[in-house]
Amino acid sequence: MCYTCMYIDEYALNVNGEGEIPHGWDGTAECCVFNDKEPESIDNRLWISPYWKACPKYKKCTERQADYFDIYDFKTQSVIKNPNYISKEE
Repeated sequence: MCYTCMYIDEYALNVNGEGEIPHGWDGTAECCVFNDKEPESIDNRLWISPYWKACPKYKKCTERQADYFDIYDFKTQSVIKNPNYISKEE
């Protein structure tokens, strides 16, 4: 499922704004490996539902991503510490 893919961005549709606690998330996420030079298709979608069947680009997220400690950064194309995470549990 897209939900366990390292490339989804759950913060893309955050109604609070950048750097604030996610609020109002409806389950839609952005695929960070969407290729805008190719036609949109089942295997190339910008907006996805995390519960959709994963495409061929799928790569399982790490446990730290599943806990939101880390996120995939599409700018650097790497996994980074989540700058929006505010828990002191880590």
